[in-house]
Amino acid sequence: MLYLKTITKDNWLKAISLRVREDQVKFVASNAVSLAQLNFLENFHANGIYDDDEMIGFTLYGIHEEDHEYWIYRMMIDQNHQEKGYGKQAIQLVIDDIRKIKEDHHQTITLSYEPSNEHAKRIYEKMGFVEINGLILHGEQVARFRF
Repeated sequence: MLYLKTITKDNWLKAISLRVREDQVKFVASNAVSLAQLNFLENFHANGIYDDDEMIGFTLYGIHEEDHEYWIYRMMIDQNHQEKGYGKQAIQLVIDDIRKIKEDHHQTITLSYEPSNEHAKRIYEKMGFVEINGLILHGEQVARFRF
């Protein structure tokens, strides 16, 4: 059973050791970069994605300072655990966690992905994220989930 667990001094080394496949490196920043970025983001959560006692992925999400809505900045599943359905489950865990912590005025979760990442596009669409036509941010397609 998958669950999220906060990245702490006890598990951060495991988080930065996770890797995507070589052909996916261009799609997502490293977890080390994400943890460094966390130092400059208020109201963000870095979590390991766990299957029982094993960290199999990483996610970073929180309230974006410009639009004051939730954004998923990072979502990755380690190369050794891909193609097992963990991606959809992990996204659902994040949606559920945001549902629990959000305030009433938070209406959306936004994310972005490389336009050439067809796999991510399909998963996000299945999970209810809708592309915002014409909105490309830093070269990435933006998609939004509405509560």
